[in-house]
Amino acid sequence: MRLTVFGATGASGQLLVNKALAAGHEVTAFARNPRKLTVRSEKLRVVSGELTDAASIEKAISGAEAVISLLGPSGKSKGTPVADGMRLIVAAMEKQGVKRLIATATPSATDPSDGTAWSFSLAVTMIKVLAGSAYQEIVATADVVRGSSLDWTLVRLPMLTDKPASHGARAGFVGDAGIRLFSLSRGALADFVLAQLEEKAWVRKSPVISNG
Repeated sequence: MRLTVFGATGASGQLLVNKALAAGHEVTAFARNPRKLTVRSEKLRVVSGELTDAASIEKAISGAEAVISLLGPSGKSKGTPVADGMRLIVAAMEKQGVKRLIATATPSATDPSDGTAWSFSLAVTMIKVLAGSAYQEIVATADVVRGSSLDWTLVRLPMLTDKPASHGARAGFVGDAGIRLFSLSRGALADFVLAQLEEKAWVRKSPVISNG
């Protein structure tokens, strides 16, 4: 499949790109600083640009069959640059007829199917109090994705680790058995996201995933 990946230069992004290439996908990576991307492959195309650059975003999405976004707030930015960039991504996909979008968020972007779990509630409250701009960014980005006409899946993430996963990610909602706040390996994240290219169960839904 021909994929376009946003957020490809981060630790999770580079792992996902590597796994996608190993699985035989053709990948276009959108990067503000392509030098950060250490992956090399004949099946990898890199498009340089900012999230404010609609033309570069359209160029990156051109010819894609699906788009993956691992974008999230950095903690240093002001306003909602990721949400604003996601609006351009969605607009480019709708313009070019690319339907499948898999994007990441956190449980700060709540879902009507969520139950109650004190650990998640405490974490969201702390983000609201200590990093209000990041909270607003996460919620705004999720709203853009959910408000689109695309076949989207919004994968909500707990705390990520670099530890190898002994098994794949478990998907559900806040409060479900086995969905934990401090347990998701980057490898399991990448595997789950790539599996959604074929899976339909989570289309237009917002699962939380963890290693259980």
